[in-house]
Amino acid sequence: MRWPLFLVLAAFSWIARFVGGAAVDDPAGSALLALGCLIIGGVLCGELAVRLRLPKITGYLVLGMVAGPHAVGLETARDANLLRLFEDLALGLIALTAGGEFRLAIIRRRLRPLLAITAAHTVGIFLLVAGVLWVLLIVVPFLGPVSHAEMLAGVALLGVIAVAVSPATTIAVITDLRARGEMVETVLGVTILKDLVIILLFTAVSALALSWVGGGALDLGAIRNVALEIGVSLLIGGVLGGMLGLYLLKVGRLAPLTVILLALASAELGRGGWVEHLLVCMAAGFAARNLFPRAAGNFLGALEQSSTPIYVIFFALVGAGLDLGIFAAVWLPAMVYVVARVVAIRLTTRLPAIAAGSGWRVVRYGWMGFVAQAGLSLGLAARIQREFPGIGSTVATVVIAAVVINQLAGPVLWERAIVAAGEDRKKRAAPRGGPPS
Repeated sequence: MRWPLFLVLAAFSWIARFVGGAAVDDPAGSALLALGCLIIGGVLCGELAVRLRLPKITGYLVLGMVAGPHAVGLETARDANLLRLFEDLALGLIALTAGGEFRLAIIRRRLRPLLAITAAHTVGIFLLVAGVLWVLLIVVPFLGPVSHAEMLAGVALLGVIAVAVSPATTIAVITDLRARGEMVETVLGVTILKDLVIILLFTAVSALALSWVGGGALDLGAIRNVALEIGVSLLIGGVLGGMLGLYLLKVGRLAPLTVILLALASAELGRGGWVEHLLVCMAAGFAARNLFPRAAGNFLGALEQSSTPIYVIFFALVGAGLDLGIFAAVWLPAMVYVVARVVAIRLTTRLPAIAAGSGWRVVRYGWMGFVAQAGLSLGLAARIQREFPGIGSTVATVVIAAVVINQLAGPVLWERAIVAAGEDRKKRAAPRGGPPS
């Protein structure tokens, strides 16, 4: 009965928006109409995905892609801009969850594999993907008639973005399955560390690329500014997290609203451009959980209560921004990028995990947690498009096409890995396999 009701609502929304060729005149009314369709349709598609043995996130993404401006059009680009608040809120809650899960005990217990895998990913994925795309460029000049300096800049930028992973997807699947264990802790820890590394790495490589393309000197000021931004973000986040933990310990009332308020405050600070929203919330979650361990239950419970409906909207909006039609222009380099990246992820996860003495679950299945890409990769692609007028548009198009594949495949692989490793608290399936030979 719920599906027919949703289809009636969707049909009414489409008719109200497009009959006579006119969109809904009131921007706020149009955005609310789209929001209602995304929430109801997202919940239904998430339930359908579970029946098909897929993550709920996949259902949210597919619903967004179908309802978005590149398909049916229940949500327009203008609606997406007005609903950006929910994206900021979702990313803040995800970062708070990540910080809260990253406990000092885990750092001490998993320090060697965390550092080994993070370093291997940063160097190995960057070099392997950039090298493969350089060879492809010699055979298929997908960047167009460009100089060798522009070719080098293009593959270097693509190599950097290949290192990025989607913490939103990683954490959402963990939350949905209530997963715990060595593999989950290791993948989550590496994901958080890579979020810090990728910002500095992208800034350094983009500064180098600009000097190659423009023939000027390397701008070290940009790297210093990013390092300062990271330090300030972590400091502010630590202070906010301490205040949050103290409040939850001494007062404890309206905890879900309190964490939402912190996420919104962080997003507002981030709009000023002098702090990084994700880092502020990540540091706040870490401080709240580790400085006030007795408030941990209240803190994690508040995050769980407040995050579920926000995740539905967020991933539906991410899906609405993915354009499958973009493959027509760049399908070959995008597929090469995806395959090279997966191979690099597998190698640079398995070998360092073995060297660091990780268990067989991390060695065999851990790489599946690093496939998904979403908001951060798309944001970096947008910066490339702005800063590199010659090659930026093509590089960004390749990234967007690859993100579509990675974001659809990533949640499925990560859920399968958790279930296969036996770290799924919902016990959907018994652990399979044994120690790798």
